[in-house]
Amino acid sequence: MLGIRSRGRGLALALGTGLASCLGPPPSVPPGPPASAPPPSATPDDTGDGEPGAPYFSGAAALARVEVLMGWPRGLGDPRRERSIDALAQMLEMAGAEAVERQPLRADDPATGQSYDLVNLIAHLRPDAPRRFVLATHFDTRPWADEEEDPAAHELPVPGANDGTSGVAVLLVLLPTLAEALPPEVGVTVILFDGEELGRPGYGGYCMGSRHFAAQAAEQRPAWLERAELGIVLDMVGDRDLHLPKEPLSIGNAPALVDRLWAVARRRGHAQFEDRRRPVGILDDHELLTEAGVPSVLLIDKEYAPWHTRGDVLAELSAESLAAVGDTVLHALLELASEPPLGAATGRPHGEPRRTCGMLPRWAG
Repeated sequence: MLGIRSRGRGLALALGTGLASCLGPPPSVPPGPPASAPPPSATPDDTGDGEPGAPYFSGAAALARVEVLMGWPRGLGDPRRERSIDALAQMLEMAGAEAVERQPLRADDPATGQSYDLVNLIAHLRPDAPRRFVLATHFDTRPWADEEEDPAAHELPVPGANDGTSGVAVLLVLLPTLAEALPPEVGVTVILFDGEELGRPGYGGYCMGSRHFAAQAAEQRPAWLERAELGIVLDMVGDRDLHLPKEPLSIGNAPALVDRLWAVARRRGHAQFEDRRRPVGILDDHELLTEAGVPSVLLIDKEYAPWHTRGDVLAELSAESLAAVGDTVLHALLELASEPPLGAATGRPHGEPRRTCGMLPRWAG
């Protein structure tokens, strides 16, 4: 087997060049505010087991991927967004996806009624494999910095280095590693949801891409979804001071998966996974994925200070945090791939839809 350490870093270095040759250079990006600290250097980190060819996740490669992604604006209403979505689809293919589906939808700003054309990207590794794991995140960045202290900044876009980019970067680095390390009977589907940020406090409207995905699954379930055993959703997982307590709705959706992730993190020395439970659940894309029949958990740092502000920039992220998340997910999935499906172990059918979305608390993140 190829050394996953070298392959992950090689892909990160080649990504910008490959995209530029096919799609042209990234569109220009307006500068964000001055960073509160110098941009973090992509220094090598070590989350492997020290053996040649051992499964390895590079936080440095993920941080470099964030930097590349920041050159492709994905904010709702941004005229450069369509090219950026094309770039995302190509990144998924470069990471090893054998098929990338586009699931279009249209959704409205709940406050103004303005309509947006959105699209979910659904990428499959080994689409015909009898077992399937689902990994997801949202790729859109918030068009309104409504948590800024200055009201004049509320209509400015959020850069979204952590909220909208960190999860994408982790999954892009993780996918080729899983392609090499998972047994052939286990496939992976990566979903990049759109429209998660199309919502406003007091109005609702969040998670529009995953809502559409769940509604479509209720009407006609694709064959791959019937084989999906579990889902892991990433949201804001790269900040330097990362705190990942257990999210209550995740515990209700897939308690065994929550236990496994935190146990793996503990064994591998990732203290960012904290042995405490959030007091309030968060309605995020994991709830809609669960509604679609895939028991799913959410990894999120809701304590991230620059949330929904112009300060959500690259300097707030660290390779160490990205490595903690990527390494934990990688090794948890490798363990689960060698065992019976979690649904069989718990007695809960993993393909059974759950229609409780209307009863859930409003999105809190």
